[in-house]
Amino acid sequence: MQQLNDYINHFAENKPDYPFIIHGESTLTYKAAAENIQALSQKLAHKGLKPGQSAGILLQNSPEFILSYLAIMNVRAIATLLPWTSSSHDVATLATTTRINTLIYSDQFNSHVENILSLSVTPINCYVLGEQSNTAAENLSDCFQFQQNFEPLQINYKKSNAVILFSSGDENLPKSVVLSHDNLINTAISCLERLPDNYKINAYTNLPFFHFAPLTLTINTAIICGGTITIPPDDTRTSLFESIAKHNVNLFLGNGGFIEELANTNINDTAALKSIDFFIPIGQSFSVSLKNIIFKKYNAFVMETYGIAEAPVISLNVNSAKNADLSIGQPISCCEVKILDKMGNEVDRNCPGNLFIRGKNVFHHYFDQFQNNGKKAREWFDTGDIVKMDYEGFLYFIGKQSDCFYRYGFQTFSKTIEEVLMQHPKVLEAVVLHSEYQSKHHHIRAAVITDKSEAMT
Repeated sequence: MQQLNDYINHFAENKPDYPFIIHGESTLTYKAAAENIQALSQKLAHKGLKPGQSAGILLQNSPEFILSYLAIMNVRAIATLLPWTSSSHDVATLATTTRINTLIYSDQFNSHVENILSLSVTPINCYVLGEQSNTAAENLSDCFQFQQNFEPLQINYKKSNAVILFSSGDENLPKSVVLSHDNLINTAISCLERLPDNYKINAYTNLPFFHFAPLTLTINTAIICGGTITIPPDDTRTSLFESIAKHNVNLFLGNGGFIEELANTNINDTAALKSIDFFIPIGQSFSVSLKNIIFKKYNAFVMETYGIAEAPVISLNVNSAKNADLSIGQPISCCEVKILDKMGNEVDRNCPGNLFIRGKNVFHHYFDQFQNNGKKAREWFDTGDIVKMDYEGFLYFIGKQSDCFYRYGFQTFSKTIEEVLMQHPKVLEAVVLHSEYQSKHHHIRAAVITDKSEAMT
């Protein structure tokens, strides 16, 4: 099976009644999902969406997001995942620069759509979930009904489908990262290799689906293993707990701060989260003590992940002896790594250096670069991060190359000093900043949050 939809069709045939998406009280089986995807694919192609063209998705987490994503991929088009958390102007700019000619959106984002349509110099076919904002938009729900009068879907398999993700690394100029279908499917397969054999994921995420982590570790992995994606009916904490408990969610991917809150807060109904086997924090690493709290409280492991916009997952640390350590894990099977010094020579084990990667998890190209002028298939990519690797092949994140600073000839990182400050029993949080004073010399400042119950000198 070479395509995500191949897996959908396989499970639709072999376990048609198995739940693919649970949303509140409604359940969409694999058989129903396959039929809906085929119907929407047929509609999009009939209205002129062609392989290689860009179709925007502007939906909150919902079954329709997943079905639209797979339908666009089924047509061999490019699914542009628009970040609705950005401003209306920014979303319109991103939609225009990626040259979408099809837009699937929720009526909650009508103002975003108005800006997109006003900026676009070419017509855009619109499909709306909810009330129509303009007479030209078709009702998305109607598009999931198979139309007998449409001609059979003709797909040009010479062109590859892909996804465009927008990195959050630079708010002034977001990078349009193109992940080919080969990137998507190989990354998901490699991630599943770290889980128990024949493990059936029932995943939940409180992050938006357009983010690379939920797309990779929730949607794509669930599809490949024939698992389930659970979406609560609303964003309230009560609905979250009820959905997890009722549907036995076993993989929870969320904002690191939110998961840390669940670990440290005295939740009245701790049993509601007892079905979870793995918590995956995004945006931060957890301390050994916090991992132990989560294990004792929920009998669950913390799955440490590390990646960048250009390679959503580079390494994983799951249920290993090193899980109690601060390692970001071993590289996934489809990713090669090497660690170099400033002269381009490979460093010894346990020595920090610049991390370079290559493999099937590494992005195809930036959207605004032609492929011939961009990254070559077997070219090493500089992540911009500094790591070290121990003798067992586990990686440890040291910092970003841009975070490196010098003090009287010594090279160090903010993270190194922060870790020392955090060892003080009265320090709850610490951030170290630096500013350039003169060439190769920096001023250092530390900001700390202290335990209010005790005074600090």
